Amino acid sequence: MVHPADGASPGALTLRAPQASVAPALVLPPAPDAPSLGELFTFMRDAERRFETLRMRLVERLQSAAGETVTTDEVWLHHPGRAKVVTYPDPDAPAGSGLVWVSDGSIVRTYDGRSHKATTRPVRQRAVGIEDPHLPPFGRAYRPLTQLPADTLVDTFVHPHGFCRNVLATADLTLRGTARLGDREVYVLRADHPRSTEVLTDRPDRWLEVAVDRLSGLLLLLAEHVGDQLTRHAEVTSLELDAPISDDVFVLHVSSDVRSIY
Repeated sequence: MVHPADGASPGALTLRAPQASVAPALVLPPAPDAPSLGELFTFMRDAERRFETLRMRLVERLQSAAGETVTTDEVWLHHPGRAKVVTYPDPDAPAGSGLVWVSDGSIVRTYDGRSHKATTRPVRQRAVGIEDPHLPPFGRAYRPLTQLPADTLVDTFVHPHGFCRNVLATADLTLRGTARLGDREVYVLRADHPRSTEVLTDRPDRWLEVAVDRLSGLLLLLAEHVGDQLTRHAEVTSLELDAPISDDVFVLHVSSDVRSIY
């Protein structure tokens, strides 16, 4: 639910139709001291350095010709190195049927509750030279304090540097102002991607709405549109920073009949 900022009149809020957007309604324009886009990107890059532990729930809804699909990610993180992500591809799935990813910074363990298979492997090594300080900022990779599953929304929301460099920085980007998303204040961005082709979502009417937490720099919302049609909506529905997390959370317990494939 979106709430007006302190001092704003209730009439300042205009909620749009759900099919057009479910992003937070704009309540305040950018202040005179609002960060530049470059400053905001730097602020987002260092998001994970502003907490020691994180507990987060991320819900993604995708619209396609087959209908709506909903995926929920539960995240626990403790710097440095320890992380756990449990992914439920169906909100009505029974307990224990999700995909579990656990890392201590050196070893990654996974368990698929649907196939009852588990894996154990070393953390993926990073390419040599991609963090060289002599590289320009746009060409330099970011080394996270604690790795998360690569190429996932969870990683994008907690480590938004690559998203800023590869997506936002290539768009016609506007800082629209600030809003309330749940109980947190956010910067609201609109990113237009004018393209000449019309293949799937690589279209001239494709655009994104992004919400960035003003305190931490974490992504809290990513809504993708094609024209007036909302095609993807990913939102952090629960966020706890520096909350106590038991060490046992990062231990993967599986039964003796689970098949280990590597």
